[in-house]
Amino acid sequence: MFVNKDYSKSFRVPHYRELVRKHCGVKEEGLLKYGVNGKRIKEQLVSCIWSEQLLKMDRLHTEDGLRIEIISSGIWNLEEGPDFKDAEMLLEGEGIVKGDVEIHVCAGDWARHGHSKQKEYENVCLHVFMWNDREDKHVTIKNRKIPQLALYDYLKYELDKLSETIDIENYPHTGSANAGPCQKRLSAISLDDKWIGRFLDYAGDERILVKADRIEKQQKSKTFEQVLYEAILESLGYKNNKEQFKCLGSLVTINEIRRLIPSDVSINERSKRLQALLFGMSGLLPSQRSKYSSGKDKSTLKYIAEIERIWSEIRSDIKQEPMDGELWSFKYSRPGNYPTRRIAAISRLLAENYETGIFRVMVKSFEKTEKNKSNFDQIKNIIKTTESIFLELYDDHWSHYYTFGGRRSDKKGRLIGKERAAVIFINIIIPVILAYARKREDPELEVKLFKAYKRHSKLSHNNITRFMNYRILGKDLQKENVINSARRQQGLLQIFRDFCESDDIACERCVLLQTINSQLKY
Repeated sequence: MFVNKDYSKSFRVPHYRELVRKHCGVKEEGLLKYGVNGKRIKEQLVSCIWSEQLLKMDRLHTEDGLRIEIISSGIWNLEEGPDFKDAEMLLEGEGIVKGDVEIHVCAGDWARHGHSKQKEYENVCLHVFMWNDREDKHVTIKNRKIPQLALYDYLKYELDKLSETIDIENYPHTGSANAGPCQKRLSAISLDDKWIGRFLDYAGDERILVKADRIEKQQKSKTFEQVLYEAILESLGYKNNKEQFKCLGSLVTINEIRRLIPSDVSINERSKRLQALLFGMSGLLPSQRSKYSSGKDKSTLKYIAEIERIWSEIRSDIKQEPMDGELWSFKYSRPGNYPTRRIAAISRLLAENYETGIFRVMVKSFEKTEKNKSNFDQIKNIIKTTESIFLELYDDHWSHYYTFGGRRSDKKGRLIGKERAAVIFINIIIPVILAYARKREDPELEVKLFKAYKRHSKLSHNNITRFMNYRILGKDLQKENVINSARRQQGLLQIFRDFCESDDIACERCVLLQTINSQLKY
């Protein structure tokens, strides 16, 4: 059996990878690299790229050489049928074309999936994929030719970069949430909830190790302070503004901030200067955009005048050009997640931790030892202290506003809420400091990180954790408590990425199913 007495002590033993090697015959790096020219990707990634239109839009041509302009990528379809409904595009020789869009990794998947014979695909107007493995100019349905668009040569960013930066769990999952073979096999044999919980723990540890490995590679060219700063910015961007915040982090680096923002001023003044710098370089100042409401109150007008003045003073000291403010998305976001509010949040975070630096502040919260408290209480306090760094961010102006031209809220609101603080703790703080602990060969710090990760309560479910919860555990309400921690939720996400979302790795090769099968021998 796979039970290991040391499994609960540290991240250092990658049990999940051992199980993959033992039962699946898949090299561990094969789980991370996704098939043409040695590269593998998942269909969900192609759907995300299409949804966000992360393409060189002015160069698009169909496989038969026709110029195509995408007006609307369509609505993500969560039911059976084409992946996107009600798309709209301008096609050379045809004019405006409306209909559905089907997404695949390779062009041949259309035939492999039998779509030409399926009635629900009769309204498809465009077949989109990453690579054309058949070199056909069209696919057909009911003798109608459907144009095809291969995305690979039109990607806005390198594919490796997109696969690393796009978190597919932030997007809808179109797969049918039927109970999988793993759930059916679990029901057929007497494996208790502790068994599946332990397996999910293994998978959750793997997810953190993968993130830490990625951070170690980044850290070869950047400081931990810069890596953490950029990662927090990306997290604040969610899926709609993730790339925009990443760009902002590379334009306005920690070193650039320290060069331009004085340390011998009050926190409030420092925060305003940071806001002026970040708003200015993001292209989001009122003087840079025309979309802000003109109906501003006196408090907002005073704030804008001050921020614009500070920006005009520091602009001449900056060599880089600001971003195009129109790149930022305010659609489909709650007001608390607007990029203006998030820039105010990172400004306050940097201002309050300017002398020490946010990375050192985070590390100190883990290194602190309280002799009078039990080990459990110490870890609990580490989580609370670290997350409070984000939860206690307030601003005299932005705690009452969401945009430059919005209405004032009487209630003074946090700039970062509880759920986002917890997500940052699990997805960013733990892996970044773990990479640091491994570089320093500091097992004591690593153990603290592991215990905090192990004991952190579960986060809000997303599309994929809901899907995986049902796929593995089924409808049994008694099993709902199995997913009782953030660690196990991360395990669901890891198994999804490695197996459930991949068209190339069938269920019969899934490490979970293979490990369940191995129990029948005992």
